[in-house]
Amino acid sequence: MHILAFGDSLTEGYYNHGTQFHPYALKLQELLTKNGFSVKVEERGESGELVTQGMVHRLPALLRESEARGLKYSWVVILGGINDLGWDKEPAQVWAGLRQLYEAVGRHGAQVLALTCMETAYKQGDEKRVELNNLIRTAPSEFAHVKLLDLEKALPFPRDKSDAAAAAEWDDGLHLSPAGYDHMAAAVYEALSAQLGPEARG
Repeated sequence: MHILAFGDSLTEGYYNHGTQFHPYALKLQELLTKNGFSVKVEERGESGELVTQGMVHRLPALLRESEARGLKYSWVVILGGINDLGWDKEPAQVWAGLRQLYEAVGRHGAQVLALTCMETAYKQGDEKRVELNNLIRTAPSEFAHVKLLDLEKALPFPRDKSDAAAAAEWDDGLHLSPAGYDHMAAAVYEALSAQLGPEARG
């Protein structure tokens, strides 16, 4: 079984000003293997990428390439949208792009784990992120092959500086530290492991 982790810098594992990377896919692979799943996790994150520009072209091309190699993904974990909002795209535009991604995965014959966008340290424009997340939360009711992981709730931004453990999971107010990416991996694992059938066991 193959799982694709697809997204932007938060999938690529960007931290320390982009000089280092710690993708959540690393810990996700470790957790799946440790718990008896025979699954290969592939990470395809692109820092700075927008859903409405790069992702809507990159994911379908990636899926076509994998099919040409005889590889079919069972699940695609999709996280994107925060960069679009940073470039003043409207939530409805981003949602339309995400729907294209979900549809491409459906044509591939795989299931989607759709992730909401996490909070950041920057409150300006946050109402658009909230609006986009509310749209993402409707995905399972619209697409039978889409499940939801509410990452915003799983990894809230620490507003209380006294919570040292939570603060240590964040790097720069937008990206996570390695500990934070490992926490993300645990949340993704929890969501996926409940969905993986006996065929995923080694």
